[in-house]
Amino acid sequence: MSLAIRIRDCIDNHERYVAMMATLPDRELAKKLELVYIQSEIAEKTKNTGSLELLEVWHNQIIEARIYKAENEIPDAPNEIELAIADIETFVAKSEERQEIINEFSNTAYLSENPIKPSRSKVQQQDIDSQLSLFGEVKQNEK
Repeated sequence: MSLAIRIRDCIDNHERYVAMMATLPDRELAKKLELVYIQSEIAEKTKNTGSLELLEVWHNQIIEARIYKAENEIPDAPNEIELAIADIETFVAKSEERQEIINEFSNTAYLSENPIKPSRSKVQQQDIDSQLSLFGEVKQNEK
């Protein structure tokens, strides 16, 4: 795109660009302003007047966006990474809730179908312990 077309586009869509930039965080606007300043210095040194005109339009739009943002207290638009993290956190929370419901249901269903009975291994262990204690008493009596 030629410089003349870019300048015309910036002027024609000035309000839309300012409104869009007003949703950016102030630090990003400050960074854009700094980059425009650096590019303007380079354009001056190379005597590139077309680029200087475009950079001046951008400079004005960025300043207007910062003023518009401050006056109207426009919040920063969330970036794509923040939105993705929020979606993941929501998914994980819902998944955990579902898992808790499933666990509660399965525990309730299992207990209603199978009342708690002592396991054979515990009963067998108790018999072995009582038999060993008798054996120990017999040995002590013999001494």
